[in-house]
Amino acid sequence: MIKDRDLTEKRILDAVGRIVEREGFEAVGINAVAAESGVSKILIYRYFGTIEQLLAKYMEQNDFWLNFNLAQLPQGDVKEFSKQIFRAYIQMLRNSPALRKLYRWELSSKHPSIEQLRQRREETALKIISSVCELSGESFDRVAGISTLVTASVSYLCILGENCGVYNSLQIDSDSGWEKLLETIDFMFDKIL
Repeated sequence: MIKDRDLTEKRILDAVGRIVEREGFEAVGINAVAAESGVSKILIYRYFGTIEQLLAKYMEQNDFWLNFNLAQLPQGDVKEFSKQIFRAYIQMLRNSPALRKLYRWELSSKHPSIEQLRQRREETALKIISSVCELSGESFDRVAGISTLVTASVSYLCILGENCGVYNSLQIDSDSGWEKLLETIDFMFDKIL
């Protein structure tokens, strides 16, 4: 049974999402959230504490790596697992304007919520990388390096694709261009792991 509090929290977090998609994280303030959600500032503070805690909750719910289920760590085919995890990451990032805005904001912010987000992502990444190393026999440094390069380049290209259609002759604003990139990622994992 869904409680009123759960529905109200969802309404508030949905309002944060709409503000982020329209105007970016910088526009999220208690007055803006109250106006967008139709929920009083007092209730927002009661449920989330501070605006920073509200932002942290929103980011937790919308970040791919924070929501990665560690129970899905590879048990067998590490190559296929690696390919699928990056396919899912790319799909989510390409389909989520709010997540792309989070990454843009993260690049220019030392906000405490961002620092906590980075730390939690790092913990998840280390668990995934360690699991891949164990199954593949590759060194931690090699897997961490590959993961870093793929994750960073995918993030950059997804964000860039909003304003730039082509990068090194690949259409980064189209499904066909991304399919070519995914084929390249698959090729890399087939050769390396």
